[in-house]
Amino acid sequence: MSDDFDRDAGGDVDRGQTTIDYAIGVSVFLLVVAFVFAFSPSLTAPFTGDATDAVVVADRSADRLANDLLVADPARPAALDAACTAGFFDTTEPVGDCRYETDASDLTGALGIGSPVRTANVTLVDGDEIRTLGDGGNAVRLAAGPSPPRGADVSVARRAVLLDGSDAIVVVRVW
Repeated sequence: MSDDFDRDAGGDVDRGQTTIDYAIGVSVFLLVVAFVFAFSPSLTAPFTGDATDAVVVADRSADRLANDLLVADPARPAALDAACTAGFFDTTEPVGDCRYETDASDLTGALGIGSPVRTANVTLVDGDEIRTLGDGGNAVRLAAGPSPPRGADVSVARRAVLLDGSDAIVVVRVW
């Protein structure tokens, strides 16, 4: 029997792996390993916690307060109704004839925050001071929710509003 069929056209039966073959194999292997390490975190991303949703929640909550819940007329957004604003932050009074069903005693429910891991803080400020509405012992401090913990990733949204004839800023913090 002839050993022609073990030979190349040029001839040598003992041909081994060349340097080019080795370099190509190692390169393909390294590319596959790099691809797996680069894209495997994206496979688990939908199941891990991410702080980017807090930005959306804060922005949506600020819009909802300034343009819907605390206004007397939705056709005039950012012009807050003083009585409804005071009623929202005064959790001892029952909810009156305003555009919200829940006051600041259930802040996440009032703002429509569906995530149990998100916490919110809402404050109406004038410069550096927290606004109040009312006189003397009946004054309502326009702030609700716990303060953010030290070191927490806090997303903040602000809206300029008109309250009781003067400018104010609605500040919503979500963490």
